[in-house]
Amino acid sequence: MKKIQYATALAVVLLLLLSLLGCNGGQTPPTEEVLTRNLVWAVGVPLPRAEDFIVSLPEGAAARFAQEYSFSTLGEYRLSLIVTDARGREQTYEVLFTLQKDLDPPVIHGAKDLSAYLGDGISYRTGVSVTDNCGGSLDLQVDSSLVDRTTPGAYPVTYIATDAAGNRAEVTVTLYLYQEKITWEMLCARLDPIIKEFVPTAGSKEQQARAVYGYVFYHVAYTSTSDKNDWIRAAYEGLRTGEGDCYTYFALSKAFFERLGIENMDIQRTRGLVDERHYWNYVNIGTTDQPRWYHFDACRLQGMQHSGCLLTERQIASYTHLRANEQGVTGYFYAYDSSKYPPCAEQIITSTPSLEPYAED
Repeated sequence: MKKIQYATALAVVLLLLLSLLGCNGGQTPPTEEVLTRNLVWAVGVPLPRAEDFIVSLPEGAAARFAQEYSFSTLGEYRLSLIVTDARGREQTYEVLFTLQKDLDPPVIHGAKDLSAYLGDGISYRTGVSVTDNCGGSLDLQVDSSLVDRTTPGAYPVTYIATDAAGNRAEVTVTLYLYQEKITWEMLCARLDPIIKEFVPTAGSKEQQARAVYGYVFYHVAYTSTSDKNDWIRAAYEGLRTGEGDCYTYFALSKAFFERLGIENMDIQRTRGLVDERHYWNYVNIGTTDQPRWYHFDACRLQGMQHSGCLLTERQIASYTHLRANEQGVTGYFYAYDSSKYPPCAEQIITSTPSLEPYAED
């Protein structure tokens, strides 16, 4: 009995030693799965290493090519990689490598207008990234040399990206540098006298909304740009300067609705559908129990020969169907995700003869 127990204990010890030493004849692969990726590479750029095909290597692991490869022509190659883990165990992976001419510039993502106050630190790179159609190094530079950090104003900031093949892309945004922060109280101080003079505070919500539309539409001249980082400031600047773009019209309308206690929601065009953006309001002129939601756009719209105040879904769909951009593309203007908003009222209360017959008729 003692001999059997001794033999069993010895076998266990031997198995433990073999496991620790990795003595498995090279047959057992690494226990941790490795995630690989295929690469597209530009000709003339230093070739990738085996590790470049691995998304992340386990601690202590190493990667190498199964053989020496020669990339003499453009095209697609199938490569074998051997990954060895910290215990010496190996696993082979197949990847694709494409060698091509790279004539496409990199793409800069997330570059947008910035706003800051005098004395603030400015994080130019936050949210900005670069991608390229080919692998290799990517360089992103930020040119803020025209920014005067001591003087309020609007300054150009340029992002410059260069890929491994030398292709270059640039995106210029605007940095709005302000003397002070605009508070809700400061905005209300400007709004209240206007509301007292132009808005029937004892009237219905519909009457108030139409009064807001009349004031915003006729007191703000259209310009092509504005700071879109703070709707309170945008509304304030619209009142102060008497000009702005669609975001200014939206922000100032929202400010009136908030001050009057009219329920409202923000809408903007679906991102990625077209390059330019558009903002407008969604307002409830009913009650919480019996809502009546309508689209509200006080911006000076091309071809809109009537009020953009309190429109139904059918009406904005007709405008979207008729309105074309500079490239002649239609169907984009009021394109938005309607599932994120309450249903729009169906009763037409604002006459829009230029949109008839409506798109759904």
